[in-house]
Amino acid sequence: MRNVIVVDDGSDDDTGERAAAAGALVIRQESTGSKAQAMDAGVAASDAEAILFADADLLGLTAEHLDAICEPFVSGKAVMSIGTFDYGVWNPLVLRFPPTTGERVLPRWVFESVPPAKREGYRIETFINEVVAEGRLPVTAQVMKGVTHRTKRDKFGPVEGWRRSWQMFVDVWSRSLLAQCRKRSYLYYLRNLTVVR
Repeated sequence: MRNVIVVDDGSDDDTGERAAAAGALVIRQESTGSKAQAMDAGVAASDAEAILFADADLLGLTAEHLDAICEPFVSGKAVMSIGTFDYGVWNPLVLRFPPTTGERVLPRWVFESVPPAKREGYRIETFINEVVAEGRLPVTAQVMKGVTHRTKRDKFGPVEGWRRSWQMFVDVWSRSLLAQCRKRSYLYYLRNLTVVR
């Protein structure tokens, strides 16, 4: 059975109503500002053994993009399969960075293996990567052609948007990737990565 679950994390538009009208199960909660808590709420509302995560601010995303992300997982080629935004000439480099993308499919047990203390904010994706890398599990990565997203500058204006963006980068890179993850995890990740063209 497939469930579409939308976590409405305190939005002030009609996203929740539109999702419910389309047949999705909508989980409404007061805004926590924590991506990890929103993901936690979505996983808790499902008993599925595999979870496909997708951010809500994507532009140009189609069902074909999501099918393409899921194919390596469903066929057994990967334990985690991810999709990245289309950065044009930067794509080959982006595909080999530790992924911070929200578009990924993985087994439920991988998500649940992230200790509760590490399920906070944007860093959740870093620690999902850690579980996969330390387990030497196969990963596939591919570009979602034509897909972008609404940036924080779009949402909050140029000054506040840049401030929030830099805070996120500092949070993800300095506190998580550089301080709390073992450096060799990245080598494990690269060793088990297949880039899908």
